[in-house]
Amino acid sequence: MEKSLTLTAISGWALPPEWFFGQIEKCFPGARINVLYPSYPGDPREAERLLKNAPADLYLGYSLGSLWLMTHQEFLPKASIKAVLAPVLAFTLERKRGGKTPETKLKYLIRLLKRNPNDPSPLREFYEDAGIQISEDGLKKLPENQILLRGLEFLQKAPVPEIDLQKYIAAVGEKDAFLDGEELKCHLPQLEIIPDAGHEPGPLLKRLAKLLNTISNGQ
Repeated sequence: MEKSLTLTAISGWALPPEWFFGQIEKCFPGARINVLYPSYPGDPREAERLLKNAPADLYLGYSLGSLWLMTHQEFLPKASIKAVLAPVLAFTLERKRGGKTPETKLKYLIRLLKRNPNDPSPLREFYEDAGIQISEDGLKKLPENQILLRGLEFLQKAPVPEIDLQKYIAAVGEKDAFLDGEELKCHLPQLEIIPDAGHEPGPLLKRLAKLLNTISNGQ
């Protein structure tokens, strides 16, 4: 019997892990899937613990999760497949690594979440920009506000990963509201820019599944 794929995915910012699990499951039916949502994304000790407890054939980082995966890649098995979807090398526009969001806008979002943690309107605006649909029930399953804030601060302050980026399969949507595919391609030459796709994970996951199937079939 063919061994089923084991997949560990690191979620993007403000995505309910159950929702992200469902998106992955649609594209990787039969896979054994773990979804991680780090509480302290800048902490290497947490990263080492989380990855040690979720060994996989394929490690997948999406959006903020891609930055986390690359930042803590020292804890990944060398023989594993590594993929980054909507990859973040540096989130803000000023850092000139493919991000489109001005730092002032990111700081404003941080202030909003600190000022009124129970107001879902900033999250709804983010989902609208990202092309992501999260139900009211899904909003109730989000990590707590302090974890969301630490994620934004990680996006704001994390250094650009100084690693060999060639080892990662990478894909971004052509119409991503937060990332400039052409600028990212200067740093990730292997990056696939998916036509008509935005920041939402679905089309990127579909493309990754198709690519891995092609590789496994030796085509």
